[in-house]
Amino acid sequence: ARAAEMRVRERAIAALALLCACFTVAHARETFVEEVLLQRLPDDVVVAVFTFTQTAPTDARHYTVMSKPLASVLAHSSAHELELSFGRGRWNARRWGTSPVVAKPVGAEVWGTFPNGATDDVNKAWTNATTMLGGIFCASLSALSTSTAVTTPALAFHPWNGDAKAITPVDAIVKHATLPHEAVCVENLAPWLKQLPCRDRSGLGKALKSAYEVFGANHLTFGTKLSRDADTIRVEQTLMMVLPTVGDGFESIINLLNEAAVESCVVADESYVHVREPRALHTFDLTRGEVAIRADALKTVSQSPTMFVERFLTGTVNEFGGIVIDIERAVVDMTRLPACTRVRLFQPLPWFVKLYMHTLVVELDGARVSHDDHNVIEGMKFMPAEDRMRSSVLEMQLMMMSSTSTLRIRVDYDKGFLRALEFPPDANRGFDLPPAQLSMYPSGLWDPVASDVNTPLVAKLQSSPLEVVYMNSLLLSLPTPDFSMIFNVAALTGSVLSVIVVSVVRILIKRPVWTDYIKQKKAQRKRLAKSAPSVFTRVLNKFKHS
Repeated sequence: ARAAEMRVRERAIAALALLCACFTVAHARETFVEEVLLQRLPDDVVVAVFTFTQTAPTDARHYTVMSKPLASVLAHSSAHELELSFGRGRWNARRWGTSPVVAKPVGAEVWGTFPNGATDDVNKAWTNATTMLGGIFCASLSALSTSTAVTTPALAFHPWNGDAKAITPVDAIVKHATLPHEAVCVENLAPWLKQLPCRDRSGLGKALKSAYEVFGANHLTFGTKLSRDADTIRVEQTLMMVLPTVGDGFESIINLLNEAAVESCVVADESYVHVREPRALHTFDLTRGEVAIRADALKTVSQSPTMFVERFLTGTVNEFGGIVIDIERAVVDMTRLPACTRVRLFQPLPWFVKLYMHTLVVELDGARVSHDDHNVIEGMKFMPAEDRMRSSVLEMQLMMMSSTSTLRIRVDYDKGFLRALEFPPDANRGFDLPPAQLSMYPSGLWDPVASDVNTPLVAKLQSSPLEVVYMNSLLLSLPTPDFSMIFNVAALTGSVLSVIVVSVVRILIKRPVWTDYIKQKKAQRKRLAKSAPSVFTRVLNKFKHS
C-alpha cells in the first residue's frame, strides 16, 4: 500500500511538472515589447510616440500576456487586419515636418481586411468587428454598421510599393469607415490602457497615467492594430502626442520615463526609450536601467514632408458647391531638382454630397490636364453614391513630374435633400465630411534611420518611405428646416382644439331651464337690495326702544 501511494504521488508530481512546462512554453511563445520615441520638433514642441506590441500563437487557448478581448475580436470577425484609431487636433506639417508615424484624422477611423467571400458574410464580419471594438473602447461605432457610412476602397489601405500598377490582392476585401464628429475623451483612452499587460501601473504605460497631460497635447493620436497570419496574432497599440516644452506636462512625462527603469513592466521582454538625433537613434534599454533622459538634451530634428496638402470647399449657396484639393511640393533645396512623385488619393463622401464627374478638373501649375493624359492621371475609379444606401468614393493615382510644384483637383457637387429626422441634434452646426487620404511614394533616394536595435518601432521607422497624410475635415452646411415650426404648429393646434372643445362642452351641458332660473335670481337679488335698508332700520329702532 505504501508503494502504491508513492507511485500515485510520483505520477501527480510528474503531471504537475508537465503542466508547468506547458504553461512555460506557452508563455515563452508570447512576447511583449514596449518602447517610446522622443523627438524635438521646431516651434518648441516634442513628439512622443509610444508603441506596445504583443504577439501570441494563433492556436493558443489561454493567454498570459496577450489581451484576451482584442484576440477575441479577430477570432469572431474572421478578419486578417483591423485598425481602430482616435485623433484630436491637427498635425501641423508646415511647422513640424513629417510625423514619425501616421497622424490620424480628428474623430474615429476603422478599417479592416476580410477574406473575399459572399457580401453578406463580409458585412456580418464587419458588423461583428465594429460592434466588439466599440464595446471595448467605449466608442459609438454602432453607426458604422450601416452601409451609408462604409466604403470599399480599391487602392487605399492595400499594399503598394510605388509602382504604377496597383498591387491589390484578389483574395481580400477592405472595409473602411470614419466618424469625424466622434468626441475623443478619457473614456476611450482608459480601455486602451487596460489592454496593456501592466496597464498604467508600471512600465512605459505609467507615463500615460495622467489624462490631463495626455489630452493637453497639441496633437493626439492613439489606436490599435490587430493582425494575424498562419501562426501568430499581433496586437500593436500606438500613441503619438505633441507636447509643448514649456509647461509641467512634458517635464512630468520625462520624469515618469526615468522612473520606468525602476518600475518596469515585469512581463515586458524588451523595453526601450529612443531619442531621435539628427543622424541616428540613441536607444536606452530600460531592462538594464540605462535611461537618463534630460529634457534640455533633446536636439531639434525635423524632416521636411514630400508634399503639403490642403482641402477646402467653394460656394456659399445651399444647392451646390465644390471641393478643391491642393497638393504642393515641399521644396527643400532650390539648387536640386526634386524627384517625380506618385500619389494616390482616397476621398469618401456621404450620399448627400453628389459629385458630378464631368466637372472634374486636374491642374498642374495652373495648366489644365486632359483626362486622357495617362502620364499624369495614371488611374481613376469612382463609385457613385445611392440615396440613403451607399456613400461615394473617388480614388485617383497621379504622377507629379519633377518640373511641377503644385497639383490641384477640383470637382463640383450638389447638396442632397435630407428629411427632418435625418438631421443631428445640432443641425445648424453642419455636417462633418470624412477626411481624404493621400499616399505618396517619392521616386528619389531615401535614407533610413540608423539604429543598433531591431524593434517593431525601429522597423517601422526603417520601412518603406511611403508617406500617408490625412487632410483636414470639412464642415458642410445643408439647407436646414425650421425646427421651431413644429412647436408653433403644436401650439396653434392646441389652442384651436381647446377653443373647439370648450365650446362643444358648453353646448352639451347647457339646459334650457337655466335661462329663466338666472333671470329669477337676478330679480331676487334686486328686491333684496331694496328691502335691506328698511329691514335694518326696523331692527335698529327696536333695539333703541328696548
